[in-house]
Amino acid sequence: MKKDRFHKRWGDKYGIRPEAVRYAYWLIDEPVEQTEYLEYLTEVTKWWNDKDEDYIPKPIIKECKTAEMRGETEQKYKKYLSDHIRGIIPHNPFFNKQAKGKTKFEQWFFQGRTTGRDLSRVKDIGKFQSYMQQEYIRRYMGSGERPYLLAWYLHHLIDYCHESYKTMKLTCIINRNRDRIKPIDPECYDEVASFIQQHWEELKYDFESY
Repeated sequence: MKKDRFHKRWGDKYGIRPEAVRYAYWLIDEPVEQTEYLEYLTEVTKWWNDKDEDYIPKPIIKECKTAEMRGETEQKYKKYLSDHIRGIIPHNPFFNKQAKGKTKFEQWFFQGRTTGRDLSRVKDIGKFQSYMQQEYIRRYMGSGERPYLLAWYLHHLIDYCHESYKTMKLTCIINRNRDRIKPIDPECYDEVASFIQQHWEELKYDFESY
């Protein structure tokens, strides 16, 4: 995937505020370093919505069937986050050895299954991270969410274009990426897709040059 300076270049070309572009990069490529986002993940009782279960992995749904269970799950998350902050990082080989015997739910959070880099485009795993990151932006940016969502969609679409431009048509890339990230603001996503279509030849040139 392209480095932050590449995303900054195209964020500038789009006209998105630099701080929004940087934040999208941090959230997508370095989520385990974003303590506030991880804290949001722990707040199960606040973000849980039965209508959104299509986005939530079965191991988490299993642990969150009732309000009481969601409260207990939230406490588990908070304990795991505390361990993470103390230096036990998802995908750390030392921790993975100690993870044997933990529940499927524990592995989903603590081994990076919900917090790993660039997971939002990965089938099944990704739809949860994608949903949580977009909702996080909406919740914490409030009325200022638009540039952050634009930057988030632009980052994902550029990465997926870079990954697939030699083997797939642009319309297919756009539609497949839309299906994977499930944009909560379809109009924002369509605006980004239109921008990519307008600058497609230049973007392909940059893929080869940068």
